[in-house]
Amino acid sequence: MLDTFCYSGGFGISAALQGASAVDCVDSSAPALALAERNGELNGVRDKLELIKSDVGDFLDESVRQGKQWDRIVLDPPKLAPRRDDLERAKGKYKRLNKAALQCVRPGGLLLSCTCSSAMAQTDELLPVIREAAAEAGRQITVVRTFGAACDHPVSPSFPEGRYLAAYLVAVN
Repeated sequence: MLDTFCYSGGFGISAALQGASAVDCVDSSAPALALAERNGELNGVRDKLELIKSDVGDFLDESVRQGKQWDRIVLDPPKLAPRRDDLERAKGKYKRLNKAALQCVRPGGLLLSCTCSSAMAQTDELLPVIREAAAEAGRQITVVRTFGAACDHPVSPSFPEGRYLAAYLVAVN
């Protein structure tokens, strides 16, 4: 498994606890990787984690060049569109990241693509971006599941900006 923008290692550690034999955790932040390492130790799965300090975009591009692939990839970037004015620029970044990630998923594998940018979540732009990225990558995808915030994260109708989490789990053929 590949856990990109891993921060504290939550996705990767959960996968290791559920049976993943190896998880590559990539983040550009040394403190984040130290936190992921500590969390791996606390959860008894540190030996399954490979902690990699790198810009995720560069890491994915290099992985595409080298033909590296994973069965499962989590793409959970930080907020790329803090304001609606940033949406078009952010869509380009999301597309670039998703295209590279899709090229790195083994056929039959899964990609979980996430956004925490309210501009992306509220406009439902993430799935069209993933579709465009898949077309450019020459990959066929099937949406397995759509996610939003959990029930402990309610959104008030008077504050639609509170709807900022969205994710799609796609099977890659």
